[in-house]
Amino acid sequence: MTRPTVRLLADQDYPPFSFVDSAGKMTGISVDLALAACTRQRLTCEVEAKPFASLMPSLLAREGDAIITGLRLDAVMLERAAMTRPYFRSGGRFAVKKGSPLERPDVPTLAGRRVGVVSGSRHEAFLNAYFSRSAVQGFVSEAEMLAALKDGKIDAAFGDSLHLAYWFNGEASGGCCQALGATFMDPETISASLSFLTRNDDEALRLNFDYALDRLQETGETGAIFGRYLPSAIW
Repeated sequence: MTRPTVRLLADQDYPPFSFVDSAGKMTGISVDLALAACTRQRLTCEVEAKPFASLMPSLLAREGDAIITGLRLDAVMLERAAMTRPYFRSGGRFAVKKGSPLERPDVPTLAGRRVGVVSGSRHEAFLNAYFSRSAVQGFVSEAEMLAALKDGKIDAAFGDSLHLAYWFNGEASGGCCQALGATFMDPETISASLSFLTRNDDEALRLNFDYALDRLQETGETGAIFGRYLPSAIW
């Protein structure tokens, strides 16, 4: 039996993962990845843009079959829907000025160095847990922290790797800075996951997505999709 069209629900204002482009078409990392998964599994799929607040109600009311972007997962959410394997995990990265003498993002190198971070953030919790020998300096906002890095008031900054990729390549940085080393992952602090969500009674669709996401990563298509939307690598 051929499965009917799979209706994919996506947040209409969540760039770069899902958004409506100038032509009125839904696009973004999550949209392209979900459609590639559908193609891989020979499923006929269509994407419907929804406001954030209506994603879960629409899924539970059977107005769609999967939420492909927009929701941060928590225990309450997972009582109401089933998650696929993650397709994205956020991470933290150090940034330094170009020409910095700092060569590695490790504890000995950053010991005693002034490292900026947003106060009260999960990135601050990560630094306090793993880089307590650094002189951690809190800032009210990410913009204030990055301005301090640009002006040389701190030796390094630590923040979201996705945000930093855009800042490095944007006008605000003026080309001043670059990443120091690779991205750090830590599920206890900085690494939140994004997954597709299906209804609890649609195990077959969840397994289709899981299988396809594994294959797309193995073949490199996942990386190519991320590369279409990001100004530089975030890992």
